[in-house]
Amino acid sequence: MRTTATVRRIGIGCGTAAAGLLTAAYAATDATMILAVVALAVAALITQLPRPVLPAAARPGRRDRLLLPLTASVAASTVAALTVVWAAVTPEGPIPCVGPSSNARVEIIAALAVQLIAATVVLRAADRQRGRASWRAYLRHNPRIRASLAVALHLAAPAATLATLAGATACRLSQTWLLDTVAAGTVAAAIAGVDLLLVVRLVGLAVLAPARTADTDGIELALLAADIRSVTHLHVVHVAHDELMVTARVGLPTDADIAATLHSARAHIQDFVPTARHIYLQPESLP
Repeated sequence: MRTTATVRRIGIGCGTAAAGLLTAAYAATDATMILAVVALAVAALITQLPRPVLPAAARPGRRDRLLLPLTASVAASTVAALTVVWAAVTPEGPIPCVGPSSNARVEIIAALAVQLIAATVVLRAADRQRGRASWRAYLRHNPRIRASLAVALHLAAPAATLATLAGATACRLSQTWLLDTVAAGTVAAAIAGVDLLLVVRLVGLAVLAPARTADTDGIELALLAADIRSVTHLHVVHVAHDELMVTARVGLPTDADIAATLHSARAHIQDFVPTARHIYLQPESLP
């Protein structure tokens, strides 16, 4: 919990600073490409904001809670990507060769620095969370959807900011719109990459199906065989016709080796239920 809170505070601080600096750069240049990067920075900031705590009776269903914001994100970011591409083919380009000013470039560089700091912190935290799962599985199937989106956005935002800075600088030096257009394409590609992940998560929400009772029972037996003291919030769903995703909170003795116990639990699950490909276990200490 402490690690999560620290990552969130750093993400919020860096996201706020990056959004502010990029907004100042946009105000100085009126550049569509910078406006699109501002949107990415703000989206990365939103993924780090704490969720409101609601009474159990007032909490919406998982799909109702996630479907609307994910759909809105796909629509908004797609429009931003198309706007950047459209601006790139105009005579002026997304950033005219006469700009941005020196102050705007300094602001973009500062924004890039804080975005890289945030991306490093978020990636390290995610690397600890994903365990033996691949990055592809973590981003596509992690039940903590906001966590996987945070990783994608914190990588896309500095990549797009770097492309913006490089395009503006190269365009000013070469006095041609070609490099500026290439940079605009990179920004659009970063947004499109996040869009693709969002679409995958939307499709996943639409097609997730509960697992068979036999699979769920087998996973419970596997956890008990791995010296897990208690299992709560166990969810087993199909993410493909022959793949299961398993999420659970598991109680461990206070003197247990957490890493070794979780490794053993995952191995037992895959022995008992070979179709369990994506396994996410959250340890809880028991007295």
